[in-house]
Amino acid sequence: MQIFINGQAQEVIASNIDSLIQTLGIEKRVCAVALNERVVKKEEWGNTSLQENDRLECLQFMGGG
Repeated sequence: MQIFINGQAQEVIASNIDSLIQTLGIEKRVCAVALNERVVKKEEWGNTSLQENDRLECLQFMGGG
């Protein structure tokens, strides 16, 4: 299925946000996700299904000074 991740079209096999984040190798504790312009809480990632042409924005937080 094709979805858009941070504006880039990608073919994925993940069925929900949680499995997609794992597939992408992103550490959950430093990531925030919006699906189709709606922020999704981390505890909902496993129950939030992905559909063809969904738009996912994934922000990773970094420390620094």
